[in-house]
Amino acid sequence: MDNPDLSKSEVEILHWVKEGKSNNEIGTIIGKSQWTVKYHMSNVMRKLDVSTRTQAVSQAIGLGLLNTSPPDEEESTSTIFVGIIGCGVGGAAVLEVLKDNPAITIVGVAEKSKSAPGLAIANMANIPIFSDYKKLISKKLDVIIDLTKSNKVEADILALKHPKTELMGGLSAMLMWQLTDERRKREREKEKVLREHEALYHLGLIIESIDSMKDAGYAVVDYATKLLNMPAGSMAVFDEKRETMRLIAAKGFSDQFKKVDEWSLRKGGLTSRVFNASGPIFMNDVDRLNNLNPLLVKEGVRSVLAAPLMVEGRIIGILYLNDFRTRQIMEEDISIFSIISVYAGLTIERVKSIEDMRMLTIVDGLTGLYNHRYIMEQFQKEFQRANRHNTNFSVIMLDIDKFKPYNDSFGHLEGNKVLKGVASLFRQNSRVTDVAGRFGGEEFCIIVPELGVEETTNYARKLLAKVAAHSFPNRKITLSAGVATFPIDGNSTMELLEKADKYLYKAKGSGRNCVVSSGTPSK
Repeated sequence: MDNPDLSKSEVEILHWVKEGKSNNEIGTIIGKSQWTVKYHMSNVMRKLDVSTRTQAVSQAIGLGLLNTSPPDEEESTSTIFVGIIGCGVGGAAVLEVLKDNPAITIVGVAEKSKSAPGLAIANMANIPIFSDYKKLISKKLDVIIDLTKSNKVEADILALKHPKTELMGGLSAMLMWQLTDERRKREREKEKVLREHEALYHLGLIIESIDSMKDAGYAVVDYATKLLNMPAGSMAVFDEKRETMRLIAAKGFSDQFKKVDEWSLRKGGLTSRVFNASGPIFMNDVDRLNNLNPLLVKEGVRSVLAAPLMVEGRIIGILYLNDFRTRQIMEEDISIFSIISVYAGLTIERVKSIEDMRMLTIVDGLTGLYNHRYIMEQFQKEFQRANRHNTNFSVIMLDIDKFKPYNDSFGHLEGNKVLKGVASLFRQNSRVTDVAGRFGGEEFCIIVPELGVEETTNYARKLLAKVAAHSFPNRKITLSAGVATFPIDGNSTMELLEKADKYLYKAKGSGRNCVVSSGTPSK
């Protein structure tokens, strides 16, 4: 095969792979992350047309790209000694490129101005600095690069330099400046692309196995805030039917902020601004905005970076990053944030599909209440919790009165309307902590945490009254109910269910449309 075009960095990484170093160790040696090392090695294996690191080292040695001698036995290249006069913008650009070249030794730089941008680079690279350029010219130099554009300086250099020392000044120095500046721009672009690839790779590792909306939201927010060095952030999903935003993750805010988990879109508000944007928007000082959410004001938010999360042209949510001070942000950071927002949108869509599929396995298809299997799972969990903490909980078994005659008279479609109507009333009138489900046929079950016999009996009566007062098609609908409470009605789930079922049939025999329990049976 033809010799592949491996960069200096790729050859250096291959050398350390040959020495048996891991990606993490190589990253520490060369001052890069292990993900950067892995990215470079992937490119190396692709260029060498191999599939393993060992094969890459062998192939590189065979092609003469990698020396088999230890580093201290490798032939050293000739060193070029260089002096740079002028450390302004041009000098800084030239220094940035030449300082890491092993074939070049920068003997020193000359600059009078203490604020010249190149001096900081020279200091960091331990390059000697001369305030008098004539002292630098007297040193042993192969090349002098004059970036001052001064005729006097050029004349002094020509008069004082060694005859064999080459001078790069005027147009040649300007050409070097432009070439090095262009190279620096390309290096910055490569670093930007590499950083984006690292961000995608690392974020992909984090979210690939997540299957809950809450975990997905927190993973994205946590990663984005750390990567872009922002102290706070949040993610909200959009409910198309209700036209509201629902908070699924927040970091860096007070508990009060997290309690407001749903809000409507306000015309002219921050959420509306993001919705109308085609990509990320950055506001370095939100105090200038009108109609800002009072909650953000109370939290002290000053800067906001936000992006709509879109999938197939639909907005499914928003990702926010926040700072509590005014700040600026680099263009490459916005670019990375844009990529993260794409991943976030795809992740939310994937997790939503998983949750929808999961709901199909635990929800009754007709009524939308939980199905028998899920009810029994939650019943067991609630029993274990109440038993562990020595607290009450109750179970209500309910049955639609004379439902078979209703079906026989009006048909199963009308009967289905009754089942869905009763289920809707349960959802409207039960507590958030209650678990309501269809137990089978026209029978329902509600698990009621932390309520005793009397409280649960009154609760069941209110549900029966709501159903009896509701206007169903064809005729009035009523329910009968039995209430069993832990621990007085049983010390196992089966005992409680049997007792609740027994009370239910006692209610049926007592004239229907009533609740029976161990404490207060009634008609």
